[in-house]
Amino acid sequence: MVGLFLDIIVEYLIRVIGRAIKRYRSRGWPTVRATVSSSECPKRSGCNLAEVIYLYCVNGERYSGTNKKPFLSHDSAEEYIRHFAPGTEFTVRVKPDDPEVSIVP
Repeated sequence: MVGLFLDIIVEYLIRVIGRAIKRYRSRGWPTVRATVSSSECPKRSGCNLAEVIYLYCVNGERYSGTNKKPFLSHDSAEEYIRHFAPGTEFTVRVKPDDPEVSIVP
């Protein structure tokens, strides 16, 4: 039981650190408005993930992205996705030389 809990903590920390690195590296990228296509918090083993799928346009081309944010509790993940109902708009950063790559700041 303790081993499983430690596995969840380690997975959570790796995901948080990975997200922080990506956000830091993308800090100079231009921003565009994105629209939520769907959001969910599926039950899974390991740390909980809130998943937000979104659509955005760059130079008239449509793209999609997925934001997967880790949480230690399922309730916290559910609370997060309540802010991302389908149709909700928010800002994403887009990689200048590859608009298929985006990140939620």
